Amino acid sequence: MSYNTVHVESEVPQVRTEEISRVLENLGLTRGPLSHDDIVRVTLAIATRTDLYQDLVTGDEASRWLLFRNSSFEVKLLTWVRGQTWDWHDYGASSGAFAVTSGVLLERHRGDDCVALVSGNFGVGQFGAFGPQYEHHIKHGAGSPAVSIHVYSPPLSEPTV
Repeated sequence: MSYNTVHVESEVPQVRTEEISRVLENLGLTRGPLSHDDIVRVTLAIATRTDLYQDLVTGDEASRWLLFRNSSFEVKLLTWVRGQTWDWHDYGASSGAFAVTSGVLLERHRGDDCVALVSGNFGVGQFGAFGPQYEHHIKHGAGSPAVSIHVYSPPLSEPTV
């Protein structure tokens, strides 16, 4: 294996963490921060394996799970209930991606000129990816609940906005 699984953090049972690790091993990832393409590959590989997380999905706004974290990246499961929003934020030096597996998420982000606002809807099977300092606002659009898989590399410390 090319990335660190010795120091893996997770909030899910050990057997689930091991299965997620096997999925990630098959991607042939290298050590260190992931490339844009690898972030998307990890996101989609986990998002398409609903057996790894579907039983963790609840209609509770607080339903957030750290599925996997090592020194290079982290994978999170987020659920979104009606009216739930995550106000404007960025990810500091981390790049990331998210894929919607249920429902719809609505996103607004700063345009290339850092002034204009761009809006988008993400439904099942759709994903977004972003680089460092990307600033956006996400909210529930439809579904009960909406569900998304998020990957960040390097792992997040704290959103900066």
